Amino acid sequence: MYYKETDNIGDDIQTYVAKRFLPHIDYYIDRESLNCFVPKEKEYVSVIMNGWFLHNKCAWPPSPYINPLLISMHFTSLEKVDVGEEYLKGYGGEYLKKNGSVGCRDIETQKRLDRNNIENYFSGCMTLTTEKFENVEKEDYICIVDVEDDVYEKIRKSTKREIKKITHSVDSKIIQKKSFEQRMNDVEELLKTYQAAHIVITSRLHVALPSIALGTPVILIVKKNYEKDRLETFLKYPSAHYFSEEFCEFNNEIISDILEQKKENNNEYKKIREKLIEKCTEFIEKSEKDELNNDLLPDVIEYSKNYVKKIEWYKELHEILRKKAKANIYEYEKNYRNFQNEIENMKNEIENMKNEKDELEKTILNEREEKEELVSNMKINEEKYMMQKEILDNIYNSKSWKLLEKYRKIKKNIYKRRKK
Repeated sequence: MYYKETDNIGDDIQTYVAKRFLPHIDYYIDRESLNCFVPKEKEYVSVIMNGWFLHNKCAWPPSPYINPLLISMHFTSLEKVDVGEEYLKGYGGEYLKKNGSVGCRDIETQKRLDRNNIENYFSGCMTLTTEKFENVEKEDYICIVDVEDDVYEKIRKSTKREIKKITHSVDSKIIQKKSFEQRMNDVEELLKTYQAAHIVITSRLHVALPSIALGTPVILIVKKNYEKDRLETFLKYPSAHYFSEEFCEFNNEIISDILEQKKENNNEYKKIREKLIEKCTEFIEKSEKDELNNDLLPDVIEYSKNYVKKIEWYKELHEILRKKAKANIYEYEKNYRNFQNEIENMKNEIENMKNEKDELEKTILNEREEKEELVSNMKINEEKYMMQKEILDNIYNSKSWKLLEKYRKIKKNIYKRRKK
């Protein structure tokens, strides 16, 4: 089982690790078209059904020709265009109940199945069964896979080791043109790169867990708003994990110490690995030994003609609706971003107005202080004037002033007489 149109190499890694348990491959089944699978003849086809379920919820439950091992499964409801947990109810839920206890990749999937009364157990992730390659020697480089740009820059400035910058993102249109063998060869070469590395630093689950199984120390760096339902279960297995926000606050010396310590991963994963290997091996051995009753299966021609064609038509309709819904969501998100930008602009304008208000208040305060100072000076001058006036009044009313005035009048009269 593989995802034909994947945009994430992690999906191919999950296929690669399950493939090792198969004695032979008779069919390539697309995970997103599980319900449309029809074999060449009326027979059961055993499939290890590990992975992420599903983008196309209408592909659930799988074809009746599939004999499934439900293991290392992650059921999600995190898509933008989704039906929540409804596909785990009714006919979809009955399929899981009918085919035994479901091996859950993570604790959140267990909770999801518990809510829908579906028997389950924690199996862990199949990528923990990744086998080490022979004749791969350790080298001195660091693999950095899909971390934030600022995290990458911090690491680059903190080490003299060679850095291999890798991404698990791929173009789905290109990868689906590759043969299955070529895709598996690409995965193998990538895993060898991780095994040879001094250390692997990533935000990706299906980089971290295979690297742990390959014996390479792993540092998992995620955002604070990371996908808890997928990752939280496995945070204890890498040698260290950090939030990208806190990692970027470390200085170069601390980061250099982190890279050079080369702390070992948590070995608890080995118990999970052993149980996964045991379950898969038992399933394959039983599938080869036991003969299932093919008479219970529908006729291949009739099923293909009456059911699969109709399902494929529904799938096409669903895809059209999904694309339209995505387009509407894209438009909504675009409008929302514009609205957010307008809010941000309004915040900036309010901030500017606040600054202007503060400046105006400062100006008014300064003018008020100047006015108060002026009034104070006027009062002081007024007080001085009153004091001087009082002094003058006292002088005018004094006997000396009156004698002086009398003397002046006498003098003036004498002057007039002389003039005559």
